[in-house]
Amino acid sequence: MRRLRIRVVGVVQGVGFRPFIANLARRLGLGGFVLNDPDGVLIEVEGERAEEFLARMLNEKPPLAIIYSYEVQELMPRGEREFRIERSRKGGAFRVWILPDIATCEECLEELFNPEDRRYRYPFINCTHCGPRFTIIKDLPYDRPNTTMAKFKMCPLCLAEYENPEDRRYHAQPNACPRCGPKVMLRYGEEYREGEEAIRRTEELIREGKIVAVKGLGGYHLIADARNDRALAELRRRKRRPYKPFAVMYPDVITLQRHVLLPEGAMDLLRSPQAPILILRRKPAADEELAPSVAPDSPYLGVFLPYTPLHHILLSDLGFPIVATSGNISDEPIEYREPEVFSRLEGIADAFLYHDRPIERHADDSVLIFTSSKPIPARRSRGYVPLPILAPTDVGEMLALGSHMNVTFAVSRGKEIILSQHFGDMDGLRVREMYVKNLRDFIRLYAVKPRAIAHDMHPDYFTTTLAHDLAEEWGLPTVAVQHHHAHMGALMLEYGITEEVIAFTWDGTGYGPDGTVWGGEVLVGDGRDFRRVATLYPFRLPGGERAVKEPWRIALALLFEAYDDIPDFPLPDVPETSLKAVIRMLERGNLSPITTSMGRLFDGIGALLGMVKVSTHQAEAPQRLEAAAWGSREPATLAPMPLIEREGLIYVDWRPLVREILARRLRGESVEDLAMGFHRVIVESFAPIREAYPNLRAVCGGGVFLNGILSPAMEERMGCLLPRLLPPTDGGLPAGQAWVASHLLRR
Repeated sequence: MRRLRIRVVGVVQGVGFRPFIANLARRLGLGGFVLNDPDGVLIEVEGERAEEFLARMLNEKPPLAIIYSYEVQELMPRGEREFRIERSRKGGAFRVWILPDIATCEECLEELFNPEDRRYRYPFINCTHCGPRFTIIKDLPYDRPNTTMAKFKMCPLCLAEYENPEDRRYHAQPNACPRCGPKVMLRYGEEYREGEEAIRRTEELIREGKIVAVKGLGGYHLIADARNDRALAELRRRKRRPYKPFAVMYPDVITLQRHVLLPEGAMDLLRSPQAPILILRRKPAADEELAPSVAPDSPYLGVFLPYTPLHHILLSDLGFPIVATSGNISDEPIEYREPEVFSRLEGIADAFLYHDRPIERHADDSVLIFTSSKPIPARRSRGYVPLPILAPTDVGEMLALGSHMNVTFAVSRGKEIILSQHFGDMDGLRVREMYVKNLRDFIRLYAVKPRAIAHDMHPDYFTTTLAHDLAEEWGLPTVAVQHHHAHMGALMLEYGITEEVIAFTWDGTGYGPDGTVWGGEVLVGDGRDFRRVATLYPFRLPGGERAVKEPWRIALALLFEAYDDIPDFPLPDVPETSLKAVIRMLERGNLSPITTSMGRLFDGIGALLGMVKVSTHQAEAPQRLEAAAWGSREPATLAPMPLIEREGLIYVDWRPLVREILARRLRGESVEDLAMGFHRVIVESFAPIREAYPNLRAVCGGGVFLNGILSPAMEERMGCLLPRLLPPTDGGLPAGQAWVASHLLRR
């Protein structure tokens, strides 16, 4: 007879772990108990098969459970023969992991569409294997009173399930049914409906071409018929989103397969508990069956499947794909709380399908792009947050605030780095308020006591100012981390690399230690330090941020550097007075910061090839340049960019490339072929730099690597490691900041 005390740390609360433990112990004839406490799950088992219990616990754990670590202690036997589940112990700081929101499982779907089941067509069906977690939890431990389900008292049938260790809904905190749980409601002008009537009326409105705001897990979607171009054109006008593609939710995999190419693993991801949006290459059938306004001039479609019971009901009844885009005005945070939703989306949505289960915190849909054999996360949010990234060494307790674009933050404890959900760009007051509120919420929820605050080196970012304000409030030091060092650190963290690497860090903007705008960098270094070994030949951004929004200015800046006299090259629809004003800026150097940004080079080439004059959304010019490249029939063979060495730094000189592209365009060569040639020559031009460091592992970080042509080429040509867990954009930056800052503090 043996008695073992087993301490389990990880995702072990809210996933059916305790009933699994109880059932396993009883099958093995063991006595003891299991309970939740601040550190995770505590188990004591006693009997002859205690050792077998431990092995089977690790091998047979519930599918959503993640065991980070466990400790085993031998105790004196007590002669205990019964096994019980005890109440959660409170007190002290909880070190458990919170589970993300999980897509509806197959067992719940069977019940949802079974007319004999008491939860038939109930929009809030869930169990321990699926349903809301992150967006409803208010406090730890994860028990019903600590969630937004606290106000819904379970009926006798639901309570019996909740208290039965043999039931799939044992301690499923959001457990409910039509008798005792949340309900859906519809507002359409003066019209108000509830329950099944609300759902049926919503479907009628969508068929009629109306735009409906639908409340989901982490916020509202704006939904419209994906086949109705008139409805989508109106949605674009109201949402102030002229060209950026919309995501499409499909009723079934058959229609989805007809519209996009599915690489290996894509279908598994679409059907996974995370159920992300996947950006995939579109097929001709999509052009024939979807409205042109879904994704204008894009070779890709953002596609996903229903992931909540309400989505499943709507799509099953409608039988056709719908646009399901974030419920917000462009560049503002997603709306998720009533009554603000009704006032802020009133000018966009014709009707509102909502419910009375409150959302505690927002979570946008996660987005992944298949650029090669495996996807790269473009946005890490619903389904993935707040699961931690595990560092190869102890990071300690840290707060990292990210940058300014695609902002997230991170808290760390030990080897765990917990990245927040997506917030967007920090220009607006409402985004900043939501960011600060969630940041304080994370620190409280995880009981983290930061020893330092990491932030970007840029002195004017809101996150930099916030870092100093919080540091003063809490009496902590701040650690400024160079932007591209953080990108490199994020990749090292993800792959568990502790030795020196060569990093290609290409993005739009990153503050350099020399005060210029970096973004086309090759760094060699580790978590403690880096050196800049190569960069793009510098050019100017006439008008600063205005040049980012008006890529024709960057095209003119490239011509200014590439020629002694700017050639007579027409930039369509740009007034002569504006051209002369920008040229004067470039000649004098005023209001024209210096940059080495790869993202801005893509902007300039895109404008030079006539893709975009003025960008209506982030990275529009590079995206259109990539779209054109996919249409190439015979890619242009362009001369690799020469390498110039000055004072130990290699400059990759794009000026001859610009002259060649312009000359060949003026001769009438295909824009598509030149676009593909440009992508290929970028890789070939940097290959010699990679070859100069054959013993170092190579990594790629920065938003440029969301490009579906460039990333696989870097992987194949140079053996570069691409981001797979963290976004290459600034959305993954806080993880890298925390990793680097921990090394800087140790140093």
